[in-house]
Amino acid sequence: MPISGVTLESPTRLERKRARNRDALVAAARRLFTRDGFEATTIAAIAEEADLGFGTFYRYFEDKTAALRAVLEEAVREIDRVLRAEDDADVPAAEALARLTDRVVRAAARNRSVFALWWEVSMHSGKSRRLGPPNTPPLPVSLAQAIEGLIARGVESGEFAPGDTALRSGFIAGAHLHVLAPPAGRHEEQDVIDALCDFELRALGVAPAQGTKDRKGRATR
Repeated sequence: MPISGVTLESPTRLERKRARNRDALVAAARRLFTRDGFEATTIAAIAEEADLGFGTFYRYFEDKTAALRAVLEEAVREIDRVLRAEDDADVPAAEALARLTDRVVRAAARNRSVFALWWEVSMHSGKSRRLGPPNTPPLPVSLAQAIEGLIARGVESGEFAPGDTALRSGFIAGAHLHVLAPPAGRHEEQDVIDALCDFELRALGVAPAQGTKDRKGRATR
């Protein structure tokens, strides 16, 4: 047969098709996971929701957990960017911690349905499988590390009382993680931020009145 009679699909066209199929599966998985829950959603339902064949799912994902990981990746990446954002070294540690809290709460609010799903799977279901993007520490670890660095800075500057920074950062990170739980979504963002900031300062030996004064005028987002 002459070459002119053969229709070849270019690699670029194939790549676009694969990307569309994967995006359709991820979008379908996100809708079903957030609506029905991870455990109740089947692979067959994801494929049907994406209007693709059952076998097509396995061309892109090893199993349902791999699809969940893809759903969570962008939200986790946003939180990771928040945690890695550099603060001005001249800013007092208490204010830097308040700014971090503000950013975390607002990022969680923007991804509320996805983080409710994350909470269900990794916290309530007791699953310890890694769900974040590759080469990124699990969210609780990243959060605790970011907080620990600010606590150490505050202890060194005399803003915070001396103590076990790792223990206190883990304690405060645990409070932050409750922001991702579905009940927290019913509260106003600023109320959650203020409550967390007061909790943090009390845990670090700072008087609430001083903490309130420190937080006035802090930059948000």
